[in-house]
Amino acid sequence: MYTRMRLTRLRHTLLPGRGPLVRRSDRLQAKLLALVILLSLAAAAGAVLFGIGAYSVAAAKSREQTSARYTVTAVLLADGPKPVSAGRGETPFDSAPTQATWRTLDGQQGVGEVKAAAGTVAGHEVKIWIDETGAPTERPLTMAAATIGAPIGAATLWAAAVSLLVFLYRGAVYALNRHRLAGWEQEWANRQAGSTRRDDQSQTGA
Repeated sequence: MYTRMRLTRLRHTLLPGRGPLVRRSDRLQAKLLALVILLSLAAAAGAVLFGIGAYSVAAAKSREQTSARYTVTAVLLADGPKPVSAGRGETPFDSAPTQATWRTLDGQQGVGEVKAAAGTVAGHEVKIWIDETGAPTERPLTMAAATIGAPIGAATLWAAAVSLLVFLYRGAVYALNRHRLAGWEQEWANRQAGSTRRDDQSQTGA
């Protein structure tokens, strides 16, 4: 019921008609609402194009990273972080950079810092990702992440555009309502003044 009332109100706002009671401000508000709807549709089309472009870029990045990065087994050269903080008020570590060594696919030995879980000790083996240079790197972007991220980004962009349009439209409607209220007050004041003059004329004639 509430939704039907809102739709009916929206239809009357968008199509005020041409009756004698329709004010210029009503027609102006109808034009503004139509413009908001058209711009929202245009923003939706733009968001779709943005999503397609974002997916293409993310998919290409995923393919590039997947082909250039691979996992190897690293051996810790030092103990990882302690499971609990040593000092009072300090924050426990889940993981921290720790010196380790590993070998690349072509047999080259690498040494550097890798993320080691709390409580691990020297000699512990951990799986790490390395790039084509043999340096530790992040996990490559997956196609699933690219597929999910693109529509989310497009939807967020469209929602932001529509929110801005709605904000501007409500500001314009607020200004129109102030203008209508001022017009009503002026009309009421004119009617009151006219009624007072007629009363004075009647009393004078009597």
